[in-house]
Amino acid sequence: MELKTVISSTLSVVFLIGTGMVAAQTAQPKSSNAEPSDKVIATTAVEKMSAYLRSLDRFSVQASVSVDEVLANDHKVQLSKSVEVVANPPSKLKARTSTMYSEREFYFDGKTFTLYTPELGFYASFDAPGTIGEVVEKAKSEFDVDMPLADLFYWGSSEADMAAVDEAIIVGVDKVNGISCNQFAFRQKDIDWQICIQRGDMPLPLKLVVTSKEEATQPQFVAVMQWDTAPLLEGVNYTFVPKKTDSKINFARVNAEK
Repeated sequence: MELKTVISSTLSVVFLIGTGMVAAQTAQPKSSNAEPSDKVIATTAVEKMSAYLRSLDRFSVQASVSVDEVLANDHKVQLSKSVEVVANPPSKLKARTSTMYSEREFYFDGKTFTLYTPELGFYASFDAPGTIGEVVEKAKSEFDVDMPLADLFYWGSSEADMAAVDEAIIVGVDKVNGISCNQFAFRQKDIDWQICIQRGDMPLPLKLVVTSKEEATQPQFVAVMQWDTAPLLEGVNYTFVPKKTDSKINFARVNAEK
């Protein structure tokens, strides 16, 4: 059946939140005695989370992802995906995504980015000197490749703009995989999104929910994450080495006129 709407597995634009931009653009209380608004508290929480993520020199994360797809008859179905990411910032990344239909592997060693489909034996690469954030942006803007959990590397971007957020509320305390977290909800023109941030001195994002309001069915993207902030990275190969039976292909570039 023809697919009418697909929620992207990254939705990076939602989470381009930089700590400096948050501090500058969030409305402040009128006086020192006034209690901060929900929006101030919520964006400050995201600010602290963003700063903590940028402080990590290595991490691994496993995520269970569900994505709603809306068929041509407006029937909404939910598909599942598992994601594994190992990162050694600022310039090393290895990731894998797995669905019922396919697997993909992502490699970045600070010089070259490679996307590999093991069941087909095809891989494509492009030169990508720089940081993980830069290669995530290049992959999307030039080749329309969505990196798994790309939002983790966009948090803290200098391109962040909280002006798009119309409303933010404190949902309350919740638990994700048995871990206590604070839940916040944000509203923008075309989307609503929620985030659960681990409580305490490790403010990690544990759950993301994004709801599209552009369709009457309001499809969602949900990611539930488990973290290791001190993984053993010995033996992790960030450089793709093809098998003799693998074939190299080229990425199709995004049409600049679109």
